[in-house]
Amino acid sequence: MQVVRPPARRARTIALVLSVLAVGASVGFGVFLRRTIPLFDRDDPERCARPLITALVFLVFALLLRIAASICELLWLERTWSNLPAALRKVGPVDNVSSGMVVGLSFVPGISWVWKLGLIIAVADGFERVRATRPFRSPVPRNLGLAAVVVAWVPGLNVYVAPFLWEMFAVRLDRVVSELLAQSEDGGAPPSVA
Repeated sequence: MQVVRPPARRARTIALVLSVLAVGASVGFGVFLRRTIPLFDRDDPERCARPLITALVFLVFALLLRIAASICELLWLERTWSNLPAALRKVGPVDNVSSGMVVGLSFVPGISWVWKLGLIIAVADGFERVRATRPFRSPVPRNLGLAAVVVAWVPGLNVYVAPFLWEMFAVRLDRVVSELLAQSEDGGAPPSVA
């Protein structure tokens, strides 16, 4: 029997806040980098050291904040994945993908890019198949999820655009999960595969 768990809204909200802070830190990096350039002097390189160090500190904070936000996004994705019926938890040729696998393969360099794309396709297709047995009204935002993952591959856009596309995708998918949860609480049948 499939138990639908509530969406991981707290993880999603924390990811959004951290992403906004990361954008602010990256803007701070740009501001102090622009202050550094006119101060550069080959005869006195220490003149620009203070704004350069400040710019680099902002850059490190932006990176750390985005890493933390990405981990929160993974926690949200794991919860959403666990709300799919076990028979639908398949990514490409990989059957029976566990929650640990969802998170673990997301940390493997290179593979993680394609893995997350496969996860989004599997989640979207899975919820569309659930719709066949347990109708719900909310649309499954497949294209928005794909756009969020692909935009995250582009340097610069991965900080300024991708987190917000991801948030829009997550909010819409949480509506789907909330409808399924409401059906479960009202005594509806658990999701099954047709």
